[in-house]
Amino acid sequence: MAVRRVLIRGLEAGSAYLAYLFRNSGVEVDILTANPSDPLLDVPPFEPLFTLDYIRDVLAVRLVKEPSGSYDAVVDSCDVFGFEEVKKALSTDKPVYVVGDSWLSASLSLYRSLPVPNVDLELPVEATNDFAEVSVRYKPYVGGTHQLCGSFKDAWGGCLYTPMRALERIYAAVDVYASLMGLEAPRRNLRLQYAVGGDKLFVAMGCRPEGKASKINIGDGQVWVYGEEGAPRYVLFQGRPEHGPWVFAMYNLARTLNSAFLYDLAPWGRGGFNLGFVGHLFRKR
Repeated sequence: MAVRRVLIRGLEAGSAYLAYLFRNSGVEVDILTANPSDPLLDVPPFEPLFTLDYIRDVLAVRLVKEPSGSYDAVVDSCDVFGFEEVKKALSTDKPVYVVGDSWLSASLSLYRSLPVPNVDLELPVEATNDFAEVSVRYKPYVGGTHQLCGSFKDAWGGCLYTPMRALERIYAAVDVYASLMGLEAPRRNLRLQYAVGGDKLFVAMGCRPEGKASKINIGDGQVWVYGEEGAPRYVLFQGRPEHGPWVFAMYNLARTLNSAFLYDLAPWGRGGFNLGFVGHLFRKR
């Protein structure tokens, strides 16, 4: 497919990265947005993915209020409102619950070495019922040919969900780019949640814990895996931020095929995901 002009509806980290990829391929990009602001990758310790000036002045992406002319593809994302409240919370010394996003709340607390709000999330860290609340609103756009911020179907558990963490929307943006440019793409979604801060990293893949469970200790990390007869259903990882590249690489491999964890090998031995699935979940009883 020859792609020359694309409309992206909504401005957030995923759509900003998609615009970046298209512009570096010579594709014209319009971003339709009701909230032009700097797209954040996430709260600290992450940095802004791109500034608004970079998107407009360096990439020469047009921010528009109405579509103009014809487009080869329309990609729907979302506008994010109220994120300033989250950034302001970083200057306080009280745990904060971001309504509807307990994993983001955990990141905020871990970053500031505070207890995690005791809401909708069980992690092996100190939790508290004493917290303030802030809210973030997402305005999704619907009706386009591709989606970054709408309803996704999890490949393992079949549940419908909205990707809340920016990193998953960035991965979805890569899938859209690859598909439109004729490159290979996973073509399926796998729910991703994570909390990172200080010396702790937690990552969850899949809808919910179901099936047989196995816990593997590997070095200073732990992996809980759930599934039946070699079919993965859910993974929870606990470790350090330095484990991030490996964990997210395994996540992206798992989006491609269910047997991804058989490939979790390196010259220094087997990885935690390989040990969990091969050593336990392949057994029928």
